[in-house]
Order: sequence, then C-alpha cells, then structure tokens
Amino acid sequence: MYFILFFLSFIKNSNVLFASNDIKIRHGHVFLEGEESLIKSLEPPSGGELKLLTHLSTENWAHNWLLYIANSGVEYNDNYYMDYFSMKGMSNMYTSPEFFYLGYFPDSRITTQGPKYVGLFELQYKKRIFNTKCIMENPYYMEDKSELLQFKDLVTQLTDNAHVFFNYKDLNKPGQIRYLLQWNFN
Repeated sequence: MYFILFFLSFIKNSNVLFASNDIKIRHGHVFLEGEESLIKSLEPPSGGELKLLTHLSTENWAHNWLLYIANSGVEYNDNYYMDYFSMKGMSNMYTSPEFFYLGYFPDSRITTQGPKYVGLFELQYKKRIFNTKCIMENPYYMEDKSELLQFKDLVTQLTDNAHVFFNYKDLNKPGQIRYLLQWNFN
C-alpha cells in the first residue's frame, strides 16, 4: 500500500485519501515521519507475485546465491557470477528512496529458496521514469522455464498504474544484455 501511495504521490489530483499518524500527504507528495515509518514502508506487501524488498535482503540473497553456485559442483555461466557480484555491490550503493528492489515470487511454484528474480529499479522523479538497473535470477530455479516475461509484465502493470514510463535500456551492458534481449524479442 505504501508503494502504491508513493507512486500516486506523483499524480496531481490522484483522489487518494489516506490517514495515518506516521504518513502525511502534503501537496500530492507522501511524507514519512520517523524511522519506523520508513522501515515499515520497505517491508514487502502481502499477496501478489511482485514484492518490495529492502537493499539489505537483496544483498543477502545475492550473497547466498553466490555461495550456492560456487559450492554446488555444477558449472554455471560466468554471467550469473557477474549478476550476483553486481547486485551485491549495487545494493550497498543504491540505498536512497528513489531505488527499489522488487522480487518476483511466482504463484506457480513454492518459493522457499527466495524470489525467482530480483530487480533493482530507479525512479527518476522529474522525468517520471522507472528505470531498470540490474536483474538477477535465483540459481535454485534455473532448471524451471523462464518467467522473465511475466516479471516484466507485472512491472509494466505497476508502472502503467502509477503513470510513469518503464525503461530497461540500462540492461544493455555485459552480463545483463540477455535480460534486455529476452524482454525485447519474446
């Protein structure tokens, strides 16, 4: 709910009324008061396949998955190592409120080993762009069929509902280009 309110804060006359002791809406913008409010706003919402993650949980997933592929005895493509190292580093750097970590937990399977995909997104306020910075895939579910397009569809629905533009051109870099190609050509 906090995530939707955050996006709605960019829409003039969004006609959303919300009252809370910790959240104040002034001039169409959402303001959180107190540290606890910020922490609560970053907790993943219940229900749905797309969940908001914290930078700390994302760093933890990247670290755990990196250890898993290094010690599993199965040879993985170097791109996966790059994904996990990149996300681990980025989750330490990108901690400000304009960066979002979204996890994709498909309803089609039990996700006890974490989300199928984790994406790092940047909201560029003035341009109203929701920019994809990095994606990583859970190594426990690599044997399953790809659900990357479903992940993209959910993010697209989210951005359409929030009236912001969805951009994933930043995936045009080594290690991430396969996600860009799959999103463009499938």
